[in-house]
Amino acid sequence: MKSYFDLRCFVATFLLFTALIGSAKSEEAVSFTFSNIDDFNASTEAPTGMLTINSEDDSEFIYYNANLIYAEYESFSAHLRLIIPNSSKGKTGQAEFSHRQKMPLIMFVQGSAWLAQNLDERIPMLMAIAQETGMAIASVQYRPSTVAKSPAQLMDVKSAIRYMRANAAKYNIDPNRIGIWGDSSGGHLSSLVGVTANNEDFLTKDNLGFSDHVNAVANFYGPTDFVEMTKYPSIVDHSNSRSPEFLVIGGSPLAGENAAKVSAYNPITYVDKSKKTPPFLIMHGDADLFVPFNQSVILYNALKATKNQVTFYKVKGAGHGQRFYTPKVINLVKKFFNGHL
Repeated sequence: MKSYFDLRCFVATFLLFTALIGSAKSEEAVSFTFSNIDDFNASTEAPTGMLTINSEDDSEFIYYNANLIYAEYESFSAHLRLIIPNSSKGKTGQAEFSHRQKMPLIMFVQGSAWLAQNLDERIPMLMAIAQETGMAIASVQYRPSTVAKSPAQLMDVKSAIRYMRANAAKYNIDPNRIGIWGDSSGGHLSSLVGVTANNEDFLTKDNLGFSDHVNAVANFYGPTDFVEMTKYPSIVDHSNSRSPEFLVIGGSPLAGENAAKVSAYNPITYVDKSKKTPPFLIMHGDADLFVPFNQSVILYNALKATKNQVTFYKVKGAGHGQRFYTPKVINLVKKFFNGHL
């Protein structure tokens, strides 16, 4: 099995190619003149000097759609970046997915301090992981804190999960095998998704007939308790008016009037002995300058104390995303999802 680093050149070329041909328009409706495409007859023209070769079956490819809208708000359209490996081309050139057994899906939540995300940052890596594991991956955009305050971001990620369940058959995805993975604020939201399955407090109007539960959660260095964050060394003053935590809840985490908002965005609030959470993989660098390592410690302890399945790795010498996306770490993530999806 190739390392995802070995596929970087292929992925970069692929992304450039899809950008040039306008992949965002790949699913636009096309009007055909044949009611039955099988009635189309192959050309018999043969000008003098023409050479002929027999065609072969197309190689499978990675389908990529960067422009799926899963929810519409007054001032914001929420998108998904969808990656489906082992896709094929039909007679009309459209992507087809149903020639293989249904595949698991990983929802990936790109961290951004709950501000505007760069959804393209991890796409080459995610494409390589999809190619290696045979799993579909959907990178989720959420409303940033400059557009909407908490719990809008959590509500959006849950809405995206329901959207993918509603469209699972279209993309040959198994709706019963969905995991979630995120880093930083994305890790925080992934943890919240894992412990708040079908919680009515976080519903949007979209695809209400479908569940937002997941089967496995991977959290990379995500915040947990905004108050506890202020008690450990960090290069960020997490109670300052310009801090990500202040911006996402709309006030200081230390202010009494914001206690309910802080609690609602703390995954530990929902960890309970009476209900099982999906398996968790938590990974955090011990040299993280932004989100104190203790944030993962307290989440791990809460899950462990309630007899939930959780694996916790300290990544020695790793910072906040720095020295983190390495073959050793990514292989652990792939192993985790392969074991639970």
